Amino acid sequence: MPESSVSTKPSVGLFGELSLKGYLEIGRRRRWWIILSTIGVFVTATVLAHRMPDIYRAETVILVDSAQVPDKYVPTINTGDIAGRLTTLQQQVLSPTRLKKLVEAEGLYPDPAGKRTETQVIRSVQKAITVEVVNPGAGKLSAFRIEYSGRRRLEVARIANQLAQMFIEENLRARVDQTEDTAQFLEDQLQETKRQLDEKDAQLRGIKSHNILEMPESKPYHMEALANLRTQVQTIHDKISSDQRDRSMLESVIASGGPAPTVEIETDQRAGVGVPPYQAQIQAVETKLADLRSRYGPAHPDVRKTQNELNRLMEKSASASLDSGGSAIDQKPAIQPDRAVRRNPVLQAQIAKLEEDIQEQTKLLEPLQAQMDFHTSKLEQLPVFEQQIARLQQDYDILKTQYTGLLEKEKAAEISHALEVHQKGEKFEVLDAAVTPDGPAAPNRLLISIAGLVGGLLVGIALAAAAEINDESVRTEQEAAHIFGKPILGGVPRLTSSKEMRAQRWHATGLLAGTVVGSVALGFLFAFITERLF
Repeated sequence: MPESSVSTKPSVGLFGELSLKGYLEIGRRRRWWIILSTIGVFVTATVLAHRMPDIYRAETVILVDSAQVPDKYVPTINTGDIAGRLTTLQQQVLSPTRLKKLVEAEGLYPDPAGKRTETQVIRSVQKAITVEVVNPGAGKLSAFRIEYSGRRRLEVARIANQLAQMFIEENLRARVDQTEDTAQFLEDQLQETKRQLDEKDAQLRGIKSHNILEMPESKPYHMEALANLRTQVQTIHDKISSDQRDRSMLESVIASGGPAPTVEIETDQRAGVGVPPYQAQIQAVETKLADLRSRYGPAHPDVRKTQNELNRLMEKSASASLDSGGSAIDQKPAIQPDRAVRRNPVLQAQIAKLEEDIQEQTKLLEPLQAQMDFHTSKLEQLPVFEQQIARLQQDYDILKTQYTGLLEKEKAAEISHALEVHQKGEKFEVLDAAVTPDGPAAPNRLLISIAGLVGGLLVGIALAAAAEINDESVRTEQEAAHIFGKPILGGVPRLTSSKEMRAQRWHATGLLAGTVVGSVALGFLFAFITERLF
């Protein structure tokens, strides 16, 4: 048969059109692929399964016990999600530092040859520990399981119980540390707030002590002082006016030239006698001016206007006094030319005394006016100072409220810390302690062998199919007719001699023996690699 004709065999198409008999024929023809692959994978898996070390597993269940004291009596600080805290605890307990101490204390995974580093040993221990939730419900955790797997049957239960104790201690330490840190933080904040509160208090007391006259409480004092000062000023003005009237009268007597005996001058004896005009208006304007000065100060427009009005009235009063004195002189008889001017030493002495008294009373007005200005200025500063005091007092009240709140929180944190120290809060308790296992939990050798058998069969079928697809030989008349499109008249069967049959048998026996030996060696090799890696 020409090579070009054979190469055109549509193997895939022909293979897809085979019947069950055709598939069985292919299986018979490729039987050694299937048999050898099945035997090889099965033997390898079986050897590997029997070479794998026994793995023992022990587990302990830890119950999350709720707080024994209700939250309404002692609020707890550790309010985080339990599942989240369990994840954190797992990372802390299973950290390389903590596991290193456990490995050294228990002598886990001894490696006298030193083929594995300390990091590899710790990672092996980490892989051997499993932490899982037992029955989570409604978002809350009630219990969790800790499993430990190892090759030594007598030590797995001890390690599991020790891991459970580590979780319990770590949970207690974490809760105590959290409450202690919270209490310390609140204490620091409390001290800082206390310092600020003391500063505000000292500032308030300092301002009040150094500015006591500017305090809002001093307003009645200033008002009363102003009223008293106005009364004193009015009294002095009345005294000066009375002295001026008496002086004018005495001067008129001296100017008249008549006999004048010594007269006792009293302030209150001359009411209605020689009273200058506008005196009532002057007194009213002075009273009004004093009231305006106490309210608005000396620079206010109303004060200036009233002062100008008072000055005009004083000028008019002085002019009226001069006019009345001039008319009285004119009515007196003219002085005779030959008559000498007469003098009265007594009246002159009294006039000098009145002038001295007027000067003394005028000097008294200046300090009284200064005092009035002082009290007026204090009254003007009261609103501004009152606002400043109000702002400081508001800051002080806010700090005091904050201090009180922090004090309450600190007390609550201290009580919560004591609750955790005495283990009256939420805690972990061992529900089921780990016990020594009766038998190994792994590996399941039977299951591994069956898996090797099934896997080897599938591998053999796949290899047989691949070999059949890649084989372009024509073995039957149907294949030839299908390729050439013409009927085949006859075929020559394959003839095998007895010698060839014996050779095939020896060949098959060699293949079987070689497959078994190779599979056993491969199984030992995989077991060695697995032991080194895991």
